[in-house]
Amino acid sequence: MDPCQLPYRQLFDALNQSSPAEDVFQTLLQPWLQTHAQEREWLQAFGSRSFAEPIVIEDSWRLYALSRVNQLLLLAFQSGEGWEGPALTLPDYQAFMTGLGCRIADETEYSPFFHEIVEVTEERVRSSRRKRIELTRVDWPTLMLGTMMFSRAGVAVSCAFGALQPEIATSSTLHWACQRRYRRTSDLSDGWGSNSQWRTTFRCDHVLGDELIFNADGKHDLSAPGLPASEYDLTLAERIELLTHRCFVRCEKPDDDLHPYGDRIRVPRDFR
Repeated sequence: MDPCQLPYRQLFDALNQSSPAEDVFQTLLQPWLQTHAQEREWLQAFGSRSFAEPIVIEDSWRLYALSRVNQLLLLAFQSGEGWEGPALTLPDYQAFMTGLGCRIADETEYSPFFHEIVEVTEERVRSSRRKRIELTRVDWPTLMLGTMMFSRAGVAVSCAFGALQPEIATSSTLHWACQRRYRRTSDLSDGWGSNSQWRTTFRCDHVLGDELIFNADGKHDLSAPGLPASEYDLTLAERIELLTHRCFVRCEKPDDDLHPYGDRIRVPRDFR
């Protein structure tokens, strides 16, 4: 663990040790904001940086540490097995994250860039008037840091017949994630010790005008000619599906031993 991550690790541990009846916003989150003004200043400055400016490794680790805190807080708004997470209301969650410098993005059109699917209703009646995938509920909001995605919204959707495979879209392994109540997760930190796992880089997705960049630091551009074949027997379309949704939403292939972390792609803003 790097020293820059320590404030987030300490908050993470305190949240894990909180009691079910504890109002963690009053006892932990609000006091943490008041005593860590330097973190607010750093995040607000980070949000104003140019996309072209490279991220130093310590900043990436620092963002990753905050993302671990964020994923822990989001348990309160999820259904499924296991611990319900720290006791927290949605307004208090939003107050904490915006207090740090995140911006809530209210995107009304479904996009895998902005939205993580938690529930699917499939419409069996075919209609040319409906969209392939439509938002029906938002369980937690999208958070941005400048042009960069920090945390996708958790959403329920309805879809046209065949647009998604509902069971796959809601239960396949979610990559670039450590903790969800409703599905399996996989992350580059998996398999490392309790301290070394924190030195994991943060995935950077960006909105740049009319374009979306998924995993900007990935080595393999999925739109480039001569792309090497997948080591995991995935077609190009399946690799794009896994990269953009961070999970399978239609593909029926095994997903328990994949490593999509090196892929990237740049697509139009209306990519679905």
